[in-house]
Amino acid sequence: MIQANEVQPTRLRIRHEIAEFPLIIEQNPNTWWRSTAKMLIGFRHRLEAEPDFEVREYFNEYIGQSLDILRRVINLIDIPEEKIIRLAERMIMDLSMEMASWFEQENLPTETHFLPLSELVKSKPDRLRIEERKINSVACLILQVKHPANDSWQEIPLPTNHRIWHKGGPARTILEIVANAPLSMQQNEFPWHDFDVVIAGHDGETNAAIAIGVDPDGIEHMGEENLNFERYCHGRDTQQNQVCLGAEGLYYSQPALMSAITGHVNIVGEYVANKAIYGIDRMTIHGIGLAKQRGLMRLVKAVTEGKALSFDYLPLNSNFDMGVYVLFLAKRWSANEKLPKRLQKMYYLLQQMGQVREGENDIFQVLERAHLENPFFDFDSEVRFPIDVVRWKSRKIVKQIDREFAWKFGFPTVLDVQRDPGDDIPSRISLDGFNPSPDETDFIEKWKIFINRSRSRTAKQKRIDTTPYDRIFGENLDDLILLEE
Repeated sequence: MIQANEVQPTRLRIRHEIAEFPLIIEQNPNTWWRSTAKMLIGFRHRLEAEPDFEVREYFNEYIGQSLDILRRVINLIDIPEEKIIRLAERMIMDLSMEMASWFEQENLPTETHFLPLSELVKSKPDRLRIEERKINSVACLILQVKHPANDSWQEIPLPTNHRIWHKGGPARTILEIVANAPLSMQQNEFPWHDFDVVIAGHDGETNAAIAIGVDPDGIEHMGEENLNFERYCHGRDTQQNQVCLGAEGLYYSQPALMSAITGHVNIVGEYVANKAIYGIDRMTIHGIGLAKQRGLMRLVKAVTEGKALSFDYLPLNSNFDMGVYVLFLAKRWSANEKLPKRLQKMYYLLQQMGQVREGENDIFQVLERAHLENPFFDFDSEVRFPIDVVRWKSRKIVKQIDREFAWKFGFPTVLDVQRDPGDDIPSRISLDGFNPSPDETDFIEKWKIFINRSRSRTAKQKRIDTTPYDRIFGENLDDLILLEE
């Protein structure tokens, strides 16, 4: 095994090589196959100059697999661009799962439960009812769900002949009804505007999911022929999301049930192959498990939106500024009429977390500082089409390759953190005691001023010529396009 200090020059060279891939995917989809094959062949040729046999073998295996996949599609002609895009996403995900499978560890068993759909509906007849219907030729059971505080109903389509399970908000809502969760949490799950699902199998299940109204970027592939629910749980960001709903019934973990009952959430995700491309939201420093900045964002988001009530926080986590993730949340809420209250709630939580610096007297001073430090963050960028998702995943797989290369060859992650007595004792963060400002008009005006300044900074930043390496490894945008669950 080569030593970590010997890997650094090689790692930098590898980074520059693989950072070219997203540039290819920015081009016309009809050029993707041949351009990628050319890049891989050139990469393999340059690897011959690498002095370490292990490094050459590690990358040559995946280069060979990728070229084999490309040979099967490179001569396909006259196929619709939509199919090229879907093929590319599937290829990226297949390669991601294959690479990550070597790093997925056996996890401790999770206590899980299953409630058949018939029993579920029978137990809550005032909140749930069911009917049969076809949606775009896909046979479904339609689970109708009543709002906890009014007479409105929403529907969840459950395909009966496909391996498709709903996750995220709709599935959480059903568990919260079962658990008699706090009323405020149930109310804040409504309404849901789209569906996220996990599927087992490939194209047939994908087509069925799209037919019932799931966007392509809302489809997670299990990577197995059937639902492996315990493994699914290990890949969730918080225990609150260890739940999914299919035509047969509701699957949930014991921690998810307790989270629904209490409203308390924490980051729990492990490195699971089918989720590896998204990274992981936890880290270990001095033997202490901490949430990464993106994980902190998920906790703040859940409590701010009222979908959870509290979370644990270690003072040691204050060494890691949320920065760009605060901007992301503000952007995510910017079109919502609840923006003023949500920004105030976020500021209240950030204060408790030690994420507000001295002199930052309101959320706009926090946002201003965060954007000064991250001027590349674009408040106007959007992911609207499947091709945007593929381009996002092309950047994410580059980060995954680099991350796993560091793990494989023992490249150290040295983080210099300040330790204080008691910094590993958790405190409970919540909105208890929060009092919103009544002057929302002033809040909106301040938001407009902040957005205009941010746009000017971002436009100036975009005029700076950056390399592919800088765009992938110098900015954190690849984590900010999509937020699963």
